[in-house]
Amino acid sequence: MSGPHVELKLPDRERVLLAALDRPWRDLLYAPGPGFTSPLDPGAYRTSLVIVPVDGPAIRVSSSITPAFGGELCRLRLEALSQEPPSLGSFFDPARTGTVYALTPGRGVAAARVPERVEWRYAGASLASRFARIGGLRLLRERGRGPDGSWDADRGLVISAADGGESLVLAIAEPAEAALFLPSPGLYRTLLDPAIAPKPGVTARDLLGHGDRDEAAEVTIEILPLS
Repeated sequence: MSGPHVELKLPDRERVLLAALDRPWRDLLYAPGPGFTSPLDPGAYRTSLVIVPVDGPAIRVSSSITPAFGGELCRLRLEALSQEPPSLGSFFDPARTGTVYALTPGRGVAAARVPERVEWRYAGASLASRFARIGGLRLLRERGRGPDGSWDADRGLVISAADGGESLVLAIAEPAEAALFLPSPGLYRTLLDPAIAPKPGVTARDLLGHGDRDEAAEVTIEILPLS
């Protein structure tokens, strides 16, 4: 297999922001609304995240999408914010559900309101104690090779939490401006441990959104330290 190669690695300025997350977090915020949860993927949240370290600026984590090889490739995207958006909900304080915007009946004017549907907001236990201390961060790098070319993409962030467990943030192509947040990896643990035998439909290719690619395409995963 030969062809062009696409590099979707974090640029240096974003790696600096990533390293800044390797410290206790004061809050973990999300954008509520349609598509936040799915009954087909329980325990997974599709949203742009805003991580608020105990010091330094808040950092938004989302996805950067690049058309390539007849489909889409994506990587994590990090950006520093000058302030925390007030409309967001909190994984640390589930009572803080944020706001969504909807047209008012008859007037056609967008108005802010709390997310009425439970699937539009986080309804689990607080994650504050889990991320009170960060045990370490690692980068999940996707390497692909197919008939049309090859690619490297920094697809995910593996977070070692204070309780010894792991969480995963994964870049996704849909919805736009979102990432996939998994407080516990669940079925996605096969991305973190190649010794786990994948179940049908939950191979690394499927979980990374490449299930529809040419069967000749090869997709592998590397878990890398930040340094």
